[in-house]
Order: sequence, then structure tokens, then C-alpha cells
Amino acid sequence: MEFELKGQEYRAVKLDVFDQFRVSRKLLPAVAGVFEELKSGEITLVALLPQVAEAVAAMSDADCDAILHPCLSVVSRKNGKIWTAVFQDGVMMFDDIDMLGMLELVGNVLRDSLGDFFPVPLASEIADLPAV
Repeated sequence: MEFELKGQEYRAVKLDVFDQFRVSRKLLPAVAGVFEELKSGEITLVALLPQVAEAVAAMSDADCDAILHPCLSVVSRKNGKIWTAVFQDGVMMFDDIDMLGMLELVGNVLRDSLGDFFPVPLASEIADLPAV
């Protein structure tokens, strides 16, 4: 998958099935409470953001890293004529990628790699959220 973020071109491959499993295992507790409410169609993801934010805030640093690191490790950025990994050995390789940009990169990987696993309203509503 290729996409653009803040004028930069990015490319990401899907997480392998083992990383998909590990990432979803860490992510599910943070979002499990919203699945039924989203399926009902009576509430939107935007309305549930405080609940999701609270669940994410309660995650340990290790659990956050278990989601962020595999997702970032499959992303490359066009750097001149070559593609360069954005994340290697626990370090972001580009200083201009801020926290919100990092989260958008991760979100793109999650949508591409886990979109079939999560309920359709979750994937579609995230895609419709305004870019930051």
C-alpha cells in the first residue's frame, strides 16, 4: 500500500500473520468495549473516543511498543529515488515525523493489516476521520 502524509510518500507492506496476531492481541483489550456499541449503529467512533483514549492510556509502555514497533517496521518513505525504512532498531529514522504523524502511519498499517479482523464500522469510521 502506498499513501501520502504531509507531502511525503510512504509505502507499507502488511504485517505478517504472526505480527497481526500479536498486535491484535494487544490492541483488542483497548477497543473491545466499543465493538458492540459500534455494531448497534447507535453510536459513532467519535463519540467513543474518550473511552478508547482511556483504554489506551491504561496500556503499559511494553504493550504500546508491541503495537507501534511492528507497525512502524513495515513502513518505508521515499527518500529521493530510494525507499528508506522509517523505523529501525527502535529508532525513528526521520526527525520530521512527529507523534501524530507516527500514529497516522501506524493507523494506515492497522487498517491494511487488520481491517478484515475488526468490525467494518471501526475501519470505515477511522478512514473517515479528518487528517491531523
